[in-house]
Amino acid sequence: MLMNLAYESIDECILYEHKLYNPNLNNVNFHLHEEFEIYFLISGDVNYFVEKSMYPLKYGDLMITNNQEIHKPSFKNDRLYERITLQFAPHIVRTYNSPRLDLLSCFLNKPKGQQNKISLKPTQIKEILRLFNQMEQLKNNAGYEILKLNYLIEVLVLINIVFMDDNLSENLSTMPELLISLLDYIDMNLENDLTLESLSKKFYVDRFYMGRVFKKYIGSNIHEYILYKRISRAKEILAEGYSVTDTCGKCGFNDYSNFLRMFKRTVGISPGKYKGNLGNS
Repeated sequence: MLMNLAYESIDECILYEHKLYNPNLNNVNFHLHEEFEIYFLISGDVNYFVEKSMYPLKYGDLMITNNQEIHKPSFKNDRLYERITLQFAPHIVRTYNSPRLDLLSCFLNKPKGQQNKISLKPTQIKEILRLFNQMEQLKNNAGYEILKLNYLIEVLVLINIVFMDDNLSENLSTMPELLISLLDYIDMNLENDLTLESLSKKFYVDRFYMGRVFKKYIGSNIHEYILYKRISRAKEILAEGYSVTDTCGKCGFNDYSNFLRMFKRTVGISPGKYKGNLGNS
């Protein structure tokens, strides 16, 4: 019931943002956060990268990602870019699940890095924009927190209904074979040496060329990608019950203090606190 949730926590657990970017001035790096995210493209020539998949987007497309999926937009040119994001802590909506509808189903009942894109019909675009606009126009007065949560639940109901439709689109942008093989190799060898030198020897290509290909299609550098993949794997290992010390080695960090620093920088809390929170989620 809503009465069991502190009003202050509702506002902290639901983050709405509507932004206009100049791709030349606003570089967007990988994301890996504890909130689940709903992303809505308004304008811009954008591909959206999730794990090892690259989705071409158009106006009205939605991207959904959970707290285990690395994701980022990749800009194809310098056209102005506008989007809406809605991030939320998953625990805040679980109380409102029904026997016929789990509000988190679209985020969790799919393979990692797959089925992230939802293409909406014109009537559905109109409805979700109405809900976003309602949330954007909220004033911080009596009932604010209740309405904010209510609009989030309405958005989730709509998205899940579309997600359960058999006509979901899964079209992906093509990437060079080198990049596909590189992403697969990194994913399977996170505990091993993944320096640019070792990767260039493995794939028999110049490391600078490899870096340029990665940057062109994904919009960030290989080092950052490997870091986020290792942190994502660390979260999974901690959830399996391993200690922080064991997790450090299992996800490819050779320096314990660096692991602690990078985990906190990326996730927002220390791995010890993250592990402690798992039992409360």
